[in-house]
Amino acid sequence: MPVFVYTAKPQPDKVLKGRIEAESRQDAIRKLTQQGCFPIDLEPERPAPSQRPHRGLRRPSQREIALMTHQLSVLTESGINIINSLGMLSTQTKTPFFKNLLEDVMARVKNGCSLSEGFCAYPTVFPPVYVAMVHAGEVGGHIDTSMSRLSGFLEKEEEFKESLRGALVYPAFILSLSLVTVVVLLTFVIPRLAGIFEDMGQLLPLPTKMLMEISQGLGRYGWFLLAAGVFFFFLGRRVVLTAPGRLSFDRWKLKAPLWGDIALKTEVSRLLRTLSLLLSSGIPILSALDVAVCVVDNQVVRKDIEGVKVQISGGLSLSAAMAKSRLIPEFTLDVIRVGEESGVLEKALLRVADEYEREVDRALKTLVRLLEPSIILFMGVVVGFIVFSMLLPIFQINMVVS
Repeated sequence: MPVFVYTAKPQPDKVLKGRIEAESRQDAIRKLTQQGCFPIDLEPERPAPSQRPHRGLRRPSQREIALMTHQLSVLTESGINIINSLGMLSTQTKTPFFKNLLEDVMARVKNGCSLSEGFCAYPTVFPPVYVAMVHAGEVGGHIDTSMSRLSGFLEKEEEFKESLRGALVYPAFILSLSLVTVVVLLTFVIPRLAGIFEDMGQLLPLPTKMLMEISQGLGRYGWFLLAAGVFFFFLGRRVVLTAPGRLSFDRWKLKAPLWGDIALKTEVSRLLRTLSLLLSSGIPILSALDVAVCVVDNQVVRKDIEGVKVQISGGLSLSAAMAKSRLIPEFTLDVIRVGEESGVLEKALLRVADEYEREVDRALKTLVRLLEPSIILFMGVVVGFIVFSMLLPIFQINMVVS
């Protein structure tokens, strides 16, 4: 039976604190009243700190959370109550942190908390949209439907992130491998060949002299350049972590050639998909926007959506408020306007989100097709120049000998 911690007044000048077992909060108030106490504060007893997940353990990935959500939706749809469902999941999971987390949430639910309150205790694992969806399912009495929608939402988000990462892995690998090759040539191969040329006492051609100067400079100042690069990297990262720095960096990302359109459509897609999920669960538009804006990483887009919220609170519709935005594309406004007029706003938002995800996927593939030959051509020119500069003195020696 759940346990509640209470503060009550048995007499006007006396305060009593204690614990009481009751089926619900109202039942606890009734029992205290029957004992002649006036409740001042009444909260479910929290689990002991030892039940909380241990720090330092690996946190669950987004894919693991999506899998847990899917399993929880299947169990609740099968008629199994939340406590038993959480217990079954905690025994199945192999991640220590996740296992302890589920046990802690189960203990909270046993002690009178709702499932959304249990998840809310771990904001780094369960984002606001997750908690809001679970809470909406609890209020509406359809927690199984909410968990099923959440599962689909998380799986779609993970697929989208995987496509973004997968599209950029190969160009990054080619660039890294090419840079390592050039550094090895400049720091190990060329100095040895340079020693041979110096022993010959031959006048070296200009390209070879330039290459040897670059190699010698890299040998002398290589560690300094590496340290400076690391320093400026962490300095830039520190600047970006500040509010003005993050805003400037996000503004630059939206204006960057080729990447700006991809970045904007990615943010709009995530926003609209989340908004569609929340609205379909019966959450009011302003509350849904409050939660949906949390999934937007770009601070410029987030500020723009904050302005949309102000316009809606002033009485405008979603399409009219977004029409005042500088970032929302016209196509989005047209589809949302039609969705509002036909009463299927949630489906309209989801349709736009799907379309933008397809456009981002096509744009990324085009960008990769442009990057791959560009990187290969550039590195081919660099390596070709190195090889030509080192072979040129050898050709001269052969000409002199002949």
